Amino acid sequence: MKINVSTFGEVAGNAVNAFTLTNNNAMTVTLLNYGGIIKEIHFPNAKGELISCVQTFDTLQGYIDDPSYRGAIVGRFANRIGHGTFTLNDKQYRLDKNGGDHNLHGGLAGFHKKVWEAKTQESSDSASVTFSLTSYDGEGGFPGNITVEACYTLNQDNELSLVITATTDKETPLSFTQHAYFTLSNEEKVGNTLLQIDAKKVTDADSTLLPTGDLLDVDNTPFDFTALTAIKQRAEQTGSHPLFDNVGGFDHNYVLQTVSENTPQAVVKALDTGLTMELFTSLPGLQFYTGSLTNDDQLGALCLEPQHFPDAPNKPSFPNCFVKPHEKYKETIRYKFSAE
Repeated sequence: MKINVSTFGEVAGNAVNAFTLTNNNAMTVTLLNYGGIIKEIHFPNAKGELISCVQTFDTLQGYIDDPSYRGAIVGRFANRIGHGTFTLNDKQYRLDKNGGDHNLHGGLAGFHKKVWEAKTQESSDSASVTFSLTSYDGEGGFPGNITVEACYTLNQDNELSLVITATTDKETPLSFTQHAYFTLSNEEKVGNTLLQIDAKKVTDADSTLLPTGDLLDVDNTPFDFTALTAIKQRAEQTGSHPLFDNVGGFDHNYVLQTVSENTPQAVVKALDTGLTMELFTSLPGLQFYTGSLTNDDQLGALCLEPQHFPDAPNKPSFPNCFVKPHEKYKETIRYKFSAE
């Protein structure tokens, strides 16, 4: 296992480096300390041809200008917090409204635009990069000084793991995610890509994609990926669904059934390249995002964002997202690649 470090640019006098991790199977992962971004994942198909598995930008300026969180670690709170506000211990907190009327992905001071500290570690069977930063009390309107560490590790079993830990000195909501845009297929569109998600329900939402608090059964809806299914098969399902029609595609939170290190919570398979990616997470929700599939503006990629449920700070019935002072918060995401 090895790590190569190169200069990728500079932001406000802070160096941005690219860290390329390589295992013995020709799998490579390139990470940036800007935004904790996964810049590249390359994995060989059965013929030994390297497939580019995530969307990427060639320059740092591309990531600086990007409004879509491409490849980044998202925080302090992934997804939406309704109307940019929540109440905790009888105090109302007002947040940035950067997603229409809502707070989105941590607001204007989001982690995706920060330069993180970085340290590396190599061994015979793994290579790791640990990114760290401090977010100060009141940043983006959130309470508490928090310290965050995000450790990416590539091993010889073709697994890329991300373990994020954090501590706070005030009770605060925390929910981080990884926002890679996956491209296991060589096709321009994602419609023929197969997807399975271990979920029988999604969180219902209004026209602004803010959860109503209700859960919707996926059976007989475009959201049913309980078995490996082509994405376009669900997108073109007769009758569609009002929740699907809000997007014209997918941008919805799935309620995961199980948390297991041995059973994936999602599986992606591209028939043209033969690549499969299994996703494992300790988090209760998974946002599946394609953007619109009903016009020519679709992404050509898909996002699978493990997370606490959107608007959980305002929905007591959702899994708890609040972390108390000096507790250690931890979440894990793991991607396992294979080819046939």
